Amino acid sequence: MSHIDSFAKDGVLTIRFLAPRMLDETQLDKVAQEMLAVIEKTSDEKVILDFAPVQFMPSSMLGKLVMINKKCKEYKVKLKLSGLSPDIREVFKISRLDKVFSIEKDEPAARKAFLKRGLFG
Repeated sequence: MSHIDSFAKDGVLTIRFLAPRMLDETQLDKVAQEMLAVIEKTSDEKVILDFAPVQFMPSSMLGKLVMINKKCKEYKVKLKLSGLSPDIREVFKISRLDKVFSIEKDEPAARKAFLKRGLFG
């Protein structure tokens, strides 16, 4: 059983988490492997990780997200997180990972943020 689904639209790949709770290490390892496999296969240079259904996530998932962020940088892929619950968002603030990741309110906001162009391009 897959723990994520994904779709590409307008040059943006969205990876959506399906489970409301991620509890055990085996599940987290599978989720990380699935995400990396999708990111490695895509030609899209923008990726959104949509956490909308996720209500609980152990802190060990943060390490997996840091690793995925590092892989995205290697592949020259821009990464945004979206749909973090207030509790999970607070963990990102406490751990200062809100400074490492670009976090948007929801998937449409993340998509819109990707599509915004700055003054010079």
